[in-house]
Amino acid sequence: MMQRRDDDWIMKQIHLLAEGLGYLLHSSNPDNDYEIVFPQQDEQMLPHQEELARLIQLNRYGEAAKRLVNLQPTMPEKDFMKLSVWFYSTLNGKSETELEDGHYSKDAIVAGLRKLSDMKDE
Repeated sequence: MMQRRDDDWIMKQIHLLAEGLGYLLHSSNPDNDYEIVFPQQDEQMLPHQEELARLIQLNRYGEAAKRLVNLQPTMPEKDFMKLSVWFYSTLNGKSETELEDGHYSKDAIVAGLRKLSDMKDE
């Protein structure tokens, strides 16, 4: 039986963390040019998005997460935040079983979003 997002505690937490991250990005400096963008198929890919998408397609989620972390120092903060939100949003669409098969979990998604939030607070 499939649960609705609001009925699943972890899914709700992920959703709330993503909303909170968006608020933090915007409210920490109302004049900043940060915004959370969920890229559409027709839009230009973010830097390294294609590489991460390929790892996700191969169900290598843990490896993709490590690669994302390693990309942080090589990218502008704005691009890294957009890529990270895309990444965690994409993984959040996977089932627990799919994530486990790819050496990842919903808890790891929550932890990743929390790290993003903490990075923004620094």
